[in-house]
Amino acid sequence: MAQFPFQIRQFPSALQDIAVEMENIFDQVLSKGQSSKGCSSNGCSSTESTEAPAKVAFTPALDVFEDQHGYELLLDLPGVTLENLKLELLEDKLHVSGVKAAASLGEGTVQHRTERFAGNFARAIRLPKQVANEHIEARFKDGVLSIRVPKIPKATSRTIEIKG
Repeated sequence: MAQFPFQIRQFPSALQDIAVEMENIFDQVLSKGQSSKGCSSNGCSSTESTEAPAKVAFTPALDVFEDQHGYELLLDLPGVTLENLKLELLEDKLHVSGVKAAASLGEGTVQHRTERFAGNFARAIRLPKQVANEHIEARFKDGVLSIRVPKIPKATSRTIEIKG
């Protein structure tokens, strides 16, 4: 197999917050000349917003597998409902975001420890160049988001007859 084509960084949570913020700053700076208030030369997009992004409470775990036909991305999202999940392709990045509701506690219940994440989550995955973006498929079952990213078929060679 070829060199791993995805850019994925995993940091301890304190560094993850800094890395996410830096990536957001770079994305804003790089796109500053290309758009104005969420509008580009292609028109206005309802998915873009001038509001500040919500604070990210956690980044879901990700596994990436490759076969001859494409890539399989698996994100662990236990406790998330389909209604609270969003998947977008913006240029060469696949953005997964949403909200995981906190466990509701009954009246008089005291919480002694919390290790499960709740709140807003987000993950951006830069895709390799040789993928068929228009054929990406996603399924959500049993708390796992499965995203299939097919590769662009390699060009085959053939001999071309020259007519005189």
